[in-house]
Amino acid sequence: MGRPLGSVLGATTCFTAILAAAYYALDTWWVDTAVLMLAGLGQVLAFLWFRAAAPRAICSLVLLAAALSAAAQLYSAIWWWDILMHFVTLHALVWMAWNRALTGSPELRARARSRPGEAFALCAVVGFLIAVVWEVMELLGFLFVTPEIHIPLLDTLGDVAVGVLGAALVGFHREPR
Repeated sequence: MGRPLGSVLGATTCFTAILAAAYYALDTWWVDTAVLMLAGLGQVLAFLWFRAAAPRAICSLVLLAAALSAAAQLYSAIWWWDILMHFVTLHALVWMAWNRALTGSPELRARARSRPGEAFALCAVVGFLIAVVWEVMELLGFLFVTPEIHIPLLDTLGDVAVGVLGAALVGFHREPR
């Protein structure tokens, strides 16, 4: 018998950013194409690192929303959208990595259950590292691609702070999915 519909849909969402990138490439919007391809890479990792359909779909849709928001200029149109997307996107990225780590390490799973503070701290540190890389990429985009990228200091600090908070909350996940 075939796979359940939810499983098929969860897997299918993991390739939506690549399809969107193809659309943007046809219109020769190269910066948006590159951002969507980066989101597509994250979606493929969600496909590989989660067994369950729901986390695959959630992470994939969050990454797609973050990339399409950049293409649609939502970050400059809605003042709080950047904050929300940093929170949920860092949560999704760290959840993917955390799930991969939990899947491969029964010791880490046991430790996450017995010492939850360590799980939150570890997820926060990983989130901080990803947030810094993200902000460096925004700076490089501003310097070498387009000056339309918004990078004031307080925005950067706020993005990192809410991203770390979103990442730290991944510590609630104790079992691989």
